[in-house]
Amino acid sequence: MIEFTRRTPKPASPDITPLLDVVFILLIFFVVSAVFTAKGVDIELPAAETAKAVTGRSMEIELREDGAILCDTAPVTLNDLSHLLQNTYDRPISLQPDHILLQSAPGARVERFVKIVDMVRKTGFNNLVIATRTRDRNEANGPTP
Repeated sequence: MIEFTRRTPKPASPDITPLLDVVFILLIFFVVSAVFTAKGVDIELPAAETAKAVTGRSMEIELREDGAILCDTAPVTLNDLSHLLQNTYDRPISLQPDHILLQSAPGARVERFVKIVDMVRKTGFNNLVIATRTRDRNEANGPTP
């Protein structure tokens, strides 16, 4: 006797490889475009005669007159900033910022400014840049009578 068994067909599953390709391409697009978008808040910086332009990727820390701290335009506390700095330092070198840019409002408290500088140094960064604005010639010579 011959036994006939009925084979059940395997359920067809869609090929998701093209879908994954599209998702990764979109992910790369958004990561790259996020690097080029920079938001900022106008702040009056102190003047310096030796100010130079800084290029490259930077982590921006802003200290406002009321003591508020912003890290890359997001409000943070000193404790949050410490964790952000440590997490950034723990990244591979290629993913770390070229500079830690500290912008301080002229009326900000020196105590908080020094705490932030100390925090950046304790984390291990040695690329702290303090933002200033260039001084005009009139400003450098003092007020004219």
